[in-house]
Amino acid sequence: MMSHAHATTGAAAWLAVTATVPWTAGWVPLPPAEVLAGAVATAGAALLLDADHHAGTIARSLPPVSRWVARGLGFLSGGHRLATHSLVGVLGAGLIARALSAVRVPLGEEHFQLGAWLITVLLVAFAAKALRLTRGWLSSWAVSLTVATLAAWFAPETTWWLPAAVVLGCLCHLAGDALTSQGVPLLWPLRPRPVLATPLWRNNGHFALPLLGNAGSRRELLFVAAVDAYIVWVTAMTVTQGASGALTGAVPAWLVAAA
Repeated sequence: MMSHAHATTGAAAWLAVTATVPWTAGWVPLPPAEVLAGAVATAGAALLLDADHHAGTIARSLPPVSRWVARGLGFLSGGHRLATHSLVGVLGAGLIARALSAVRVPLGEEHFQLGAWLITVLLVAFAAKALRLTRGWLSSWAVSLTVATLAAWFAPETTWWLPAAVVLGCLCHLAGDALTSQGVPLLWPLRPRPVLATPLWRNNGHFALPLLGNAGSRRELLFVAAVDAYIVWVTAMTVTQGASGALTGAVPAWLVAAA
């Protein structure tokens, strides 16, 4: 699956799970600010598994930091589409995000969530690059730092939802790649071989349900178009919901009672 598709499916999954507007499940309802911040983080997290390639698009998203991250992930995972594209990789990403999201530093009378902010800077850079919202290093850094700071300010309770966003995004990535012909080494480091190789279970241990065909196929483009429309709809409804709540909260209690 192409990078744009990964990013949009990650964002759509987060919106579906946390938003409380029509056409969403709302299983883990969150305030509108955390719904939107989490959607951005999950879009970036849905690209995280592809950061194991030092020459890939994601590796160039936030130079030089993204390149360092890609080289480190590539070394630890043994190469592209190996450890990162497995359940072990998803678990590792979630544990790292959980550990970093708890890192806070004193800032006046409050504590600044430094670890969560750093994670969000990187994830925003991934998403912005994949969606072609940034081009050079200057715009990448400007967008990433601004969005991450806004998220830290307006959606501060990141200790639990940010790791959840990372795990959800990584799972969306696995699912997306599994829907293409190449499949994923889901059970790495195990590489079970089938008695009879099929497109669903290959000799190299990759599993797939190739409904979308090859990455970048027309079927994938149609799928992404539907996902994009869903994101626009849910985002608009969530923003409206947040604005309505803010206006309601600004109305004096005596006026509400009188009405």
